[in-house]
Amino acid sequence: MAEVPAVGWPCSSCTFVNTDLRRRTCAACRTRRAAPPPTKPRTKRKAEAPANTCGGYAARLSDYKHKGVTGLPETEDAPAVLEAKLAQLIDMVRAAERVVVLTGAGVSTSAGLPDFRGPKGIWTLEDEAKKKKRKKARPPDLASISGASFETVRPTFTHDALVALERAGSLDFLATQNVDGLHRRSGFPRNKLGVLHGCVFTEKCETCGTEAFHDVDLGGVSFQPTGNACGTCGGVMRDTVLDWDDGLPPAEWGPAERAFGAADVCLALGTSLRIIPAADMPALADRFVIVNLQDTPHDGAAALA
Repeated sequence: MAEVPAVGWPCSSCTFVNTDLRRRTCAACRTRRAAPPPTKPRTKRKAEAPANTCGGYAARLSDYKHKGVTGLPETEDAPAVLEAKLAQLIDMVRAAERVVVLTGAGVSTSAGLPDFRGPKGIWTLEDEAKKKKRKKARPPDLASISGASFETVRPTFTHDALVALERAGSLDFLATQNVDGLHRRSGFPRNKLGVLHGCVFTEKCETCGTEAFHDVDLGGVSFQPTGNACGTCGGVMRDTVLDWDDGLPPAEWGPAERAFGAADVCLALGTSLRIIPAADMPALADRFVIVNLQDTPHDGAAALA
């Protein structure tokens, strides 16, 4: 869940490459590695944003410098251009035997949740606040840019449309980078859903793998115990939300990677495609389409963007 690293050390039990030299343990697999001592104390982030919002989610993450380009302008196609692209997209989907979808924060903005790299996104406004306060070295206040509560928002037309496509047999697999749980709430089948970066409503048993989906944000990050016991085996339940230096869980990444590799067409919806390895997933399919208001690093390779 990180931008392309400049330096780092590899975890021996997974493919994750850590760029935070202060961390000695890969939280995903608990593999200990030697790392240089910290050069300066970790800056605490303000947690004034309500915990069950995008701002609260951002506040619980570690500080991280490689969040990707933020604040790029958003553009919309002219009606005639959009109509022509839609006709081309419909033909591609109808001709395909296997279709997969990757979603990002852009599919949830109409539900009231802010994105992260848009002109008014969480990371964009945070970067702007840091520039203004750089002399005082104060972490930004996320309270004013938090958006609606994860617990009260409802699935959008996009979420419902993806459910309809799956039920019609036109969508084979859906992978999401979102932690908002809206694909689960929309009724999309769990066995065809890869939740790559975790979910604020989901906890998982460390012993038997039993998963529980709740109506309230569990408030955790980086696979911490939630305080609940597994209803199946009594084991410790842990949150599923990834921090910046956590590797993607094999149970989510493996099925997604296989499905995307076997797909004829991938639709990348509402994602800036700047966080790997998720950003590289569309290219696993024979052809991919990008639907996003901002330019992405993969536009040039897309069959349609």
